[in-house]
Amino acid sequence: MDRVIEFSTNHPLLIASLLAVLAALVANEYLNYRRSRQAIDATDATRLYNQDAAVFIDVRNENAFQASHLPGAINVPMAYIDQRQDRLKRFKQRTLVVYCDNGQRTLKAIQALEAQGWSDVRQLRGGINAWRDASLPTEGRG
Repeated sequence: MDRVIEFSTNHPLLIASLLAVLAALVANEYLNYRRSRQAIDATDATRLYNQDAAVFIDVRNENAFQASHLPGAINVPMAYIDQRQDRLKRFKQRTLVVYCDNGQRTLKAIQALEAQGWSDVRQLRGGINAWRDASLPTEGRG
């Protein structure tokens, strides 16, 4: 134990680096946990949608939405998530399934929607890319 203390006092930069790496690992695991807790795969999203219990919310920009989107999806670009909540009011009793291209931006959208009072908001794990990989249909020009 004395050697650990001696090493720590002789190499504070190494110890600080170790603590920074550990903190980054813990933060990454926490964020992954938060994402996975709210994430559903394409099969579960399809089931919810078919039961008329879910609405797809596309947070990509309008050009990407026009090119290709999930069936029946509503486009609320991430940049306007706070201003366009009126487009979603009629779906207050349904689950919102939020997606982007690959699922990386949706956590921020989920947080914004939950702050606006939405109680059941989920992330489509993998975004529209995972939807396409599962060979599920899309709408749009592309």
